[in-house]
Amino acid sequence: MRRSIFLLLVLVWLSAACAPPGPNSSGSSTSDAAARPGRALVAAMEAEPKSLAARLIAQIGQTLHLRRIFNADLAMLDDQSNPLPYLAEALPQLNTDDWKVFPDGKMETTYRLRPSLAWHDGTPLTADAFVFATQVFSTRDFGQANSPPFSLISSVEAPDDRTVVIFWKEPYAAAGSLQSLGASAATGLPPLPRHILGPALESGAETFINHPHWTNEYVGLGPYRLDRWEPGAFLEASAFDRHALGTPKIQRIKIVFIADDNAVLANLLSGDALLADGLPVGQTSILMRQWPAGRGAMIPYSNSWTSPYFQGRPEMLSPAALQDRRVRQALAHALDRASLNEAIYEGQLPLADSLFPNNSELGRGANEGAIKYPFDLGRSAQLMTEAGFIKPPGGEFYVGPSGERFTPDLRGGTSTDQDKLTTAMASAWRQAGFDFTQSVLPTALVQDVQAKSSYPGLLISSRGGGEGGLNSMGTSQVPNPESQWRGRAWEGYSNPEFDRLIAAFSAALDPADRIRFARDIARVYTTDLVSIPLFFNVSPWVFTSDLTGPKLRSASSNPSWNIHEWELR
Repeated sequence: MRRSIFLLLVLVWLSAACAPPGPNSSGSSTSDAAARPGRALVAAMEAEPKSLAARLIAQIGQTLHLRRIFNADLAMLDDQSNPLPYLAEALPQLNTDDWKVFPDGKMETTYRLRPSLAWHDGTPLTADAFVFATQVFSTRDFGQANSPPFSLISSVEAPDDRTVVIFWKEPYAAAGSLQSLGASAATGLPPLPRHILGPALESGAETFINHPHWTNEYVGLGPYRLDRWEPGAFLEASAFDRHALGTPKIQRIKIVFIADDNAVLANLLSGDALLADGLPVGQTSILMRQWPAGRGAMIPYSNSWTSPYFQGRPEMLSPAALQDRRVRQALAHALDRASLNEAIYEGQLPLADSLFPNNSELGRGANEGAIKYPFDLGRSAQLMTEAGFIKPPGGEFYVGPSGERFTPDLRGGTSTDQDKLTTAMASAWRQAGFDFTQSVLPTALVQDVQAKSSYPGLLISSRGGGEGGLNSMGTSQVPNPESQWRGRAWEGYSNPEFDRLIAAFSAALDPADRIRFARDIARVYTTDLVSIPLFFNVSPWVFTSDLTGPKLRSASSNPSWNIHEWELR
């Protein structure tokens, strides 16, 4: 008996000794936990991405959370929007040798990469990847040349394998981290693998854009590595053991694409999914009531604002009277935003006066310049009269000077809350005398820039709030046939003064100057009434108690910024 026990102990010892060491084999409990296989984190996502890329290439879209899961950059923003070094050992500090500002306004920033970094395929990461990325993103055919930081960079150099030097044409406040404070906008200078994409770039734009790297053969630097992508169904990923910030604690992730909110709800209740992003507020409330106490948690975060956007291209606009600022103002005064918020979102969404939230000094200062349009049906009717519209005797809807009925279209999305909001807004406007029709932008076309841009009247949509949202605005971002529908200002708004203010805001390094320019931006935007500000979105992250790690964050940070630290029991 003693001999058997002894032999068993020897076998156990030999098995442990012969086992391959973990990727971070330092003897710590964290490394041991990371090395052990476990069940997968199954997450539900509404829309399937067209790519896992960190930034857009032409019209290839990506999603906020997948961008974080599969990619890494020189820096990242934590839950308080503080920039942290990521691929870089440290971040440049203003007025030091690492961040120089010259008398002519030009700048130079220097970053030193962490040692022993590697791509998901094991190829070493060198500073040349940032030189190659700048070459790609600065190419007009790929749709990023007019977006910061590339519109502001004169060149990027790699004096050695671990040093990246960026030369700037002009001041740029986010140059230290390259992370503009707006998580929903693609920011930063994400490196690209020259060893994979270099030959494709030499073969031409079409070959480059259609390379499988952007989809089912994606190779990145983030905490997770793509293993399998079943189009229309799911993707699977495993923890990357050479991740810059350490091996993720959860070894496997499966992301399932479920467009129906009720199906997402059912998957969470059954335990088939452990996390869902973007479930409407109403569905989230149902879930939290049906889950047993302590079974799940909800973190509301806001990274965008919702508005009905007026079509800014005259050739697409119908009816043409929507070009009249008085008509747009009349529509704004005819909406009771507080009642809409209460009826559809249980009053949980913060009301918006412009794209800047009031939860920061910058936002509060900016909104001092915003023109407000409170609910006032009397003022709405007065403005329509001034614009030449009347309600004929016995009629309930406005008609124009030639007797034609004013019949604009309101286009919304297919989600439960979007459908409710579209219906409620159209109904409210009809009661006020505006004969609105309703149409739908299918979920499958949300990332199709041409389809999204080609609406006749108003489109209910969301875009990044705060300063990050400015990256998707301005004339240079307006998509059209000439630009092959590249750009993110799909509403088509173009104003030279607005462009000037965005440029001045981006270049301002002094906080007081940034507040002043933000105030002017809010004033111009709301004076022109490009859209009718409604709410700042609260997009709940809902997850079961089996998952720990997600935390409440600021609007500027990515909600999965610390996913490598999450744990699953």
